[in-house]
This record gives sequence, structure tokens and C-alpha cells, in this order.
Amino acid sequence: MRIVIAAILALVFVCLPRPATAQFTTLQEQDYTSNARLLEWIYSYRTKPDPGRVPEAVHAMRRLGLLRDSEKSEFFVGFIAGVLGKNQRKARKLVKKMFPMPPKEQAVIIKAIAYSGLGDWQAILSEFSSRMPHRQPLIDKYLSGEEPTLMEVPLRSGPSVLYALWGYYVATGYYEPVVRVIAALEWSKGAEPSEGAFRRRLRSAFSWSDDPDELIKATVGGTAKWTLVSHAERDRHLIDFYRVQIDYQSEENAKKLNDVAEAAEAFESERIRKEELAALDDIRRRHPEGAGFNRATTLGSVAIATGCVAATAAGQAAIAVPCIVTGAVYSGFVKLLRGSP
Repeated sequence: MRIVIAAILALVFVCLPRPATAQFTTLQEQDYTSNARLLEWIYSYRTKPDPGRVPEAVHAMRRLGLLRDSEKSEFFVGFIAGVLGKNQRKARKLVKKMFPMPPKEQAVIIKAIAYSGLGDWQAILSEFSSRMPHRQPLIDKYLSGEEPTLMEVPLRSGPSVLYALWGYYVATGYYEPVVRVIAALEWSKGAEPSEGAFRRRLRSAFSWSDDPDELIKATVGGTAKWTLVSHAERDRHLIDFYRVQIDYQSEENAKKLNDVAEAAEAFESERIRKEELAALDDIRRRHPEGAGFNRATTLGSVAIATGCVAATAAGQAAIAVPCIVTGAVYSGFVKLLRGSP
């Protein structure tokens, strides 16, 4: 009889509904089991902000190898910085939970604190410096002002700053980072609205520049235009923001931003991608392999990763991951710059 009663009680226990917290924990684990799920969680974070989960996500980023490459980690740096910046009272507790972190990846935490925009970010960075003795030189550079904060990093330094700006926006919804991305549009070289390939190449042939950084600027400008369109394909509120900003731009930038808004409305990020890559190829053909060329080549993995951001913003994380995470397209971009088959 006791055995029967025990069996019945066991059956009742198994059939009882599980607590919501247990189900939530399972969902958390699933969010961090792959690069694709983690990226989707990041892009949907603002719909239901939960800063308490971010330290766990940071550890998942490290475990999945997303923080190893200083170029490819910039988007995640911006995202973490945005979470800290929007949660001032919880910032110290969040940072504390991001440890332990290997010395190499500690740069992400350092930059995120400096990029957070918090009024006391220097004090927070100083407090946690004892946990990062191997990174004291980098910490000192930020505390002394030798290294710029997110809103101070020169746009011409490379496309990586744009990814950090978008990461901050994704976490916060603040438009200030987007305004900086819009400013980089002045360097975009893609086709003008209704401009065909032949006309673009003709214009390119008669627009020689002796600026050694032309290719770098064009890469930054093309990345800016591409990401502005791709993010707006998913976040439709950005389109209205772009249209408001048109009135505050130079005549040339206003045309480019209007093209961005129209391309986003029509879901034409792929058109923008092709135009900007074609423009980079035109510049490469006109320039000898000088310093500007070589420097731009080193930025290839980040520049082409714009396509990854575009895919992720459109909800196609599975396409985005191989580019952002593995850098698989880096060699392809270098071949494009070099004109190899």
C-alpha cells in the first residue's frame, strides 16, 4: 500500500506545473547556447530590458569567442557600454559580475566603462583596476584622456567605431550615436539615387584624389550608409528619425540621408551593400598600393562585416554569425581590394 501511495505522490509531483522561474532559467540557457541566439537576444534586448542578465551574456560572449578580436568585439563593447550607461545605480554591480575575465578580454570591460557615458566612469574604472593588473597601462590611458571615449573617437579611425556606436544604440535607443554615424555619410562613395553603374564609373574616373586616406574614409562612409539602412530595416522608427535629421545636414549629406531613408523603406540594404563595395573597388583601381591601401586592407574584416550587421538587423542571425564571429569573409574582402578572382 505504501508503495502505491508513494507512486501516486510521485506521479502527482511530476505532473504539477513547473515554477515560472525554472522555465525562465531554461530560456536563459537557450539564449546563450549559440552565437545566433545570443545575437538575437542582443538585438531584441530593448524590447524587454533586463540588465541583470547582461553579465551572463558577457561571459557567454567570451565563451563563444566574440571578444577575442579587437575589431569584431566593438559592437559588443558598445552594447555593454549602453547597458551600463542606462543603469547608473546598477553599474558597479553589473561590472563586478562580469569577472572573472581573462586579461586579453578585460579590454572589453575597460572600454565599456569608459564608453558608458556615466558621470563617474573614471571612479568606476579606478575601483576595478585592482582586478585587472595586467591591463593597467590601458586603464591609465583612459583615465588620463589619452584614449578617447565613444563620442570622441575620430570617425576616420576606422569602421569599428561605427559598430560600437550601433551597439550603444541597440542597448539604449538613444539617438546620439546614430547622429555620429550619419555624420560619416559624407565619405560614402556609392551610387547617387538613380545612378547606373556606367555613370558611377565615369564619375569615379574623373574624381581622382591624392588623399592617402581616401579608401579608409570611403570604407567608413560606406559602412555608415549600409548600417543606417540595415538597422532601419528592422527598427522602423529610425526612418522617421532620418527624415527629421535631413533638415540639419549639408546639401550633399541631405541627399545621401534621404537615399538611406528611401532604401530602408524599400528594404534595399543589399543594393546599398553592392554600391558601396563597387565604390571601394573603383577607388582601389585608381590608387597604387600605398599606405592608404594597406591600412584599409587591415580594416577589411570590419568593413565587410557590415553585411553581417545588415543580416542580423533584418532578423537573419544565422547569416550574420559566420561573418561577425569567424571573420570568414575577411579573405574575400581583401581579394576584392586586390582585384583577385
